Amino acid sequence: MRFRFDALCETATAVPDYLALTERFNTLVLDGVPPLAEASADGRQRFVNLVDVACDRDARLILIGSDPLTSLPDGQALTRDLDRTTSRLAMLRRTK
Repeated sequence: MRFRFDALCETATAVPDYLALTERFNTLVLDGVPPLAEASADGRQRFVNLVDVACDRDARLILIGSDPLTSLPDGQALTRDLDRTTSRLAMLRRTK
């Protein structure tokens, strides 16, 4: 199923919403993914949550857009989560 980043990460969604999506769909396509520096703090957190859920549920997550993990300034919220998110995105890249 295809979603826009704005619709899935920049609106009032939460982990239970992502869990429900992965129950229904084994592949999620996230289009319009900006560099995380351009997303709101809530959007960045929701993106991290979505990656966590996709990884935990072994769902396929396809990202379309700019490299989300570039250009995040030091001291920006979520910098501590970026290593984990980067690792989890690498895990999702593996061939199934």
